[in-house]
Amino acid sequence: MRFRDGTSGQKALFALLAIAYCIGVGFALEDKAGRIGRPDVGFSLEGNNVSPTRWDAAAAGLWGGGQILTVNGIAATGVALKEAIPPTLARDVGSTNTLRLRQTGGRIAEVTLPVRLWTWEDALFAEGTTFGLGALFFVVGIVTFLLRPYVASSWALLAVCCFVGGELSVLLLHLPKEDVWQALYFRLMVGCSAVAPFHVALAFPVVHPVLVRRPRIVPLIYAGGIGLGLLQFLGWSSGWVGILKHFGGFLDTSVLLAAMLCLTARNLFLAIRSRDPLVAQRARILVLGTAAGVLPLTVVNFMRNTLGILVIDMRIAYATPSLFLVSLGYITVRHDLLNARVAVQRAVIYAAVVFVLTLVAVLLVAANPYAVAVLLFPLLYVWPRFNARLDAMLYPKRNRYPKIVRSIGAEMQAARDIDQVLAALARTPGRICDARHAVAFLLSGVVDEGEQVRTAGVEGAAPRNLAEEVVVQLLRTTRKEIFRDHIAVEPQYTNIRAECYRAFDRLRAEAVLPVLDDRRVIGGLAVGARTTGDVYGSAELDALSTVAQQAVQAIERVKAAQRLDLREREFSELKRFFPPQVIDQVMARGGAAELRSQRKLVTVLFADLRGFTSFSDRVEPEEVMATLAEYHECMGRRIGEYAGTLERFAGDGLMVFFNDPVEQADHVDRAVAMALAMRGDVERLRGEWRRKGYAIDVGMGIHTGYATCGFVGYEGRRDYSVIGNVTNLAARLSDAAGGGEILISGRVMAELRNGCRAEPVGELALKGFQQPQPVYRLIAPPPSPA
Repeated sequence: MRFRDGTSGQKALFALLAIAYCIGVGFALEDKAGRIGRPDVGFSLEGNNVSPTRWDAAAAGLWGGGQILTVNGIAATGVALKEAIPPTLARDVGSTNTLRLRQTGGRIAEVTLPVRLWTWEDALFAEGTTFGLGALFFVVGIVTFLLRPYVASSWALLAVCCFVGGELSVLLLHLPKEDVWQALYFRLMVGCSAVAPFHVALAFPVVHPVLVRRPRIVPLIYAGGIGLGLLQFLGWSSGWVGILKHFGGFLDTSVLLAAMLCLTARNLFLAIRSRDPLVAQRARILVLGTAAGVLPLTVVNFMRNTLGILVIDMRIAYATPSLFLVSLGYITVRHDLLNARVAVQRAVIYAAVVFVLTLVAVLLVAANPYAVAVLLFPLLYVWPRFNARLDAMLYPKRNRYPKIVRSIGAEMQAARDIDQVLAALARTPGRICDARHAVAFLLSGVVDEGEQVRTAGVEGAAPRNLAEEVVVQLLRTTRKEIFRDHIAVEPQYTNIRAECYRAFDRLRAEAVLPVLDDRRVIGGLAVGARTTGDVYGSAELDALSTVAQQAVQAIERVKAAQRLDLREREFSELKRFFPPQVIDQVMARGGAAELRSQRKLVTVLFADLRGFTSFSDRVEPEEVMATLAEYHECMGRRIGEYAGTLERFAGDGLMVFFNDPVEQADHVDRAVAMALAMRGDVERLRGEWRRKGYAIDVGMGIHTGYATCGFVGYEGRRDYSVIGNVTNLAARLSDAAGGGEILISGRVMAELRNGCRAEPVGELALKGFQQPQPVYRLIAPPPSPA
């Protein structure tokens, strides 16, 4: 998920947390700007402890701070220091104050500090560490959230970083009694920081089921922190009287200690008992980060506020949480940090080169101001080559990605079928990322009814029924890559973790990438572990996604070529039966696939040459074939002219029918008109045949009725035919017709509408029919075609 994909509420909460830190920065800058140039005594009080506020005060003996005993000879033990000490201090510039204090280890020391104006160097020394640490917290929280936005761990880390960062920004400010807003802000940040480890304990190292089932527990946690902060603020504003005086001084540190112990206990338990190695590893990292980073600060702060014991200077203790911060950030964005490793190396090299160039430029300027211009000319020539060599060094294989991707794209474009495209896609992770194995697959319905799977580096049969795998179903829902490492720690996988692991095991994969066609997942690419042991970086994923998109384009090209080839085959097959105008209509309706068997009313014409048998016995075969070709050419032209469907040419005979596959309201008239036109053509041919001594004529029969129409035969050898009594009667009428005769049935006679004339022949006993059939002979000249 990207940051811009979040809801308005999520973005508003992100902005609110960021603003909470920025308010602290504003207070800190305002405080420092107001103190710069004013007299400073050189130390500040924290309870009954003292800390240096200037570098010279630290050098004079306040480096580690200590418990104050006397100020200018006046005892400070057992009194309210912040009320008793200030009146005894000399505050004029040039005057001095003498402090007697007990330092770490029980050593008694006496320090004399002059009063002087406070400078920016003093500000950096005294408060720069905590302010910088607060900025570090904030930057890590923001960067982590932007890398992995809106997940539970990122929210927890962002909240901790913003609250702790805000607290550290104003930690060492001098808060006068009248500065209510700064005090309220500081106490709220302290309260929220104290309870934030409870939120972290629910989100790390893996999201706790309670947080999944009861997400409202997080607002309740921080509501408690706000209440704690308000209680501290009321104690401060009232001068710590009554019960507030008794509990206020250590309440926040006690809550923080309890929260850190809770966080440590959960991570220690998971580090020992978790069966998932990734969860155990993350828990061990957090245990180390907590033990080395936050627990020391918490214990020291607790001892100072409850027992009045200052073990070390608190500014030193405040530096340790950076270790905890690093552990949280590492396990939250481990992949992204590893992806940035090479980028960091590049930045370091650039910084070193820039430093050297700057040093050379300074030396040249010292020698001759115009010498820098001389340096620019070779630099402009060398820098692009240096950059190219640096790329080749840092990215030994990544530098060849464009060439590899183009090569894979060329293979896919040359593929003749889908299987070859998938094979090229399955080999891609090995060629780009040194993956040990990969599985490329298309889901059912993309090409045909079944899934298509190809593997690379995988022994045994390819996995099947991938659409039923939970990981593939998630892939179709999220439309983004899924990593095996994320299964253990992301809350959305809590209830299906075992099924996801089984799916990754079947695919032998570390990550599964979607193959998208117009934002629809049509397949996936499962990539196994890399031979180098590295994780998959953003550059590798981008390259694999590019190749996956090339695969989609190649698949579409193959499918289009297959459709075109199928259409050409269908067109070639249909040309055997239908005239061009009928073929166009058939193809517009979906091609031969739409020509299903059906019962229809059709008109059938049979034609047969008379005297052909004796003719073929007397002349050479070449003459027979030439005569048939001449005859068929004339008949074929008429079939196309009247849009008839040719069932077959069978030697000297032919069969044509009308009203299928295209509806023809005048199918009877068309058949009769075509028969008359054919008879006229044969009459013209017979003139030439008679001169050659050929005694050949044609007889025809026409009948109309219902028949079953459709393809018959097998793949590669099919005929489009009609089956039924209508064809039998038309064939018998053709057999009964003499040379030049066209016999039609009584039903054809009844449906004639084009003015053709016919005379009755009588009732003929035809073979295959028990009852005599009324028959008519056409005598009208051929009309113009419809």
